[in-house]
Amino acid sequence: MKVVVFAPSGAVASALDQLPLSDDDDVLVVAGGAPDIDAGVRTVIITPSLRAATRWAGAALGGSVAGRNLLRLTPLDPGRRFAGATRRARRLRTELADADLIVALERDGILAAWHAARRAGARAHAVYGVPAAQGRMAEGRAARAD
Repeated sequence: MKVVVFAPSGAVASALDQLPLSDDDDVLVVAGGAPDIDAGVRTVIITPSLRAATRWAGAALGGSVAGRNLLRLTPLDPGRRFAGATRRARRLRTELADADLIVALERDGILAAWHAARRAGARAHAVYGVPAAQGRMAEGRAARAD
């Protein structure tokens, strides 16, 4: 099973420990910075552009609940910027073509995972969080055993 994990913060070690991965599984981590895992897992590091307007908006609006919600509606939202950067990454296009499972571990990775699942076609399933990924992997393994 080919599993693609979207984690913009790079915190994936505990999630990968909880997934029922076998030696036959191919795992690709897509992160916004250096992931906290060993060198045995393939990674693609996506770095969205950080413009001065983005820094200003995060500083000005990030201090209140209303400001954070307003920021989420703009193109300066970190999730939107991460999704845009993943759509522009050429290497991901080929990697996602044969993905079986796409997992978003964080809120800022959901939009990127959704776009990736749409590009991958009907074969790939996209889920949010470790419990959903565990369930989908169990279903996929049961279907292959039949």
